[in-house]
Amino acid sequence: MKKTSAFVVTASLASSTLFSFSPAFSAQAVTQTEAEQSIPQDPSAALNSIYELAHKGQMPYYAEGLKIGVQTKKDVRHKLGKPYPETGQSGFDLYHAEMGNPGFAFHYDKKGKINEIRYFGTNVEKETNIGGMTPSLLKKQLGPADTMSTIPQTKEKKYVYRTGDYKLEFIVGHDPDMSQHELNVVHIHLLKAGS
Repeated sequence: MKKTSAFVVTASLASSTLFSFSPAFSAQAVTQTEAEQSIPQDPSAALNSIYELAHKGQMPYYAEGLKIGVQTKKDVRHKLGKPYPETGQSGFDLYHAEMGNPGFAFHYDKKGKINEIRYFGTNVEKETNIGGMTPSLLKKQLGPADTMSTIPQTKEKKYVYRTGDYKLEFIVGHDPDMSQHELNVVHIHLLKAGS
């Protein structure tokens, strides 16, 4: 799968500096059986799913159907349940990754509509999800990034791909929970292309 066009990237917040805890997911939102059926057990399949839905302003799995600029905080909470208690620092609704369920964070504009979705993968068998995504896999499946930069606060790399009216930011660094020494995707952001 190749990307379709280039674009200019604006700076985004580095979530690893905003969240001093590992992302979480509300257990009330989905059962383990649903999780096992909906989460690809291969980083290539996960990357394809994420990239395809990004063209629609959505993320996969339990966030599918929650579109940037359309759905509201109320819609997110109706679908996913109550978020993790907010720390007051980030302004994101956090849903922890647990029991193999993926973690997400949602940010909203002044009208209460989603303006950013962050995906943290799963805490179980990370290497089969975003933990198995590397810069070489991104390049192989999506082509070269439209832009690449370093996040000053964390020294992580940000690989940005335009997906129509949206952009995907792959934040790449060393995941302390992974035994590998290779850089891998630690979280993914989806935003409007002009943000």
